[in-house]
Amino acid sequence: MDRRYIGVIIIILGLVIIAGIIYVIFFLKFSPASQTALEEQAVTPVALTQTPEPIATTTAEQTTVRISPIKKTEVDQEDLVRIATAFSERFGSFSNQSDYGNVRDLKIFMSTKMQNWADSYISQARAKPAASAIYYGITTKAIASAVRQFSSETGQAEIFVKTQRREASGTTANATTFYQDIVIKFVRERGVWKVDSALWQKR
Repeated sequence: MDRRYIGVIIIILGLVIIAGIIYVIFFLKFSPASQTALEEQAVTPVALTQTPEPIATTTAEQTTVRISPIKKTEVDQEDLVRIATAFSERFGSFSNQSDYGNVRDLKIFMSTKMQNWADSYISQARAKPAASAIYYGITTKAIASAVRQFSSETGQAEIFVKTQRREASGTTANATTFYQDIVIKFVRERGVWKVDSALWQKR
């Protein structure tokens, strides 16, 4: 083939490549549709990373929630329900081998009045001779709750919690189930909501 034809073909191919590059840069990359797609890609990740507001529930699904003292300025009913639910489960779960850990571990969430009660209760219980060395324990799980009273003005609240309890003697495999309600009363002490009493209701 003549070198002139080869040269012409090379020049034509070069012009085609250059024209293709110019078309992609100026007509595709900066076209309105392309720019809209880029804007959507820039916005979408931000929307997906937003954390949804937590939804407070009053069922047993919330039993794994870690208890933490409420210190925020505005406290609503759902906050106290969450605390009351977790508090009742820990408060109602114990054994004769746990050295009253269910009460001692919760003192940080108690008002001064209830802390005094807890100290007195543990002291009197330890002073009594152990009735038996056989294992005895109860595990408690909250299954429902309701707000009976809530007043941010007076700093008082009352939460009703329905629980399912399993009582075991001798071995955990030998357990019976019963249902028992508990009323958790709150008081705002030095700006922080605290549990002021926890009263088990008759079965």
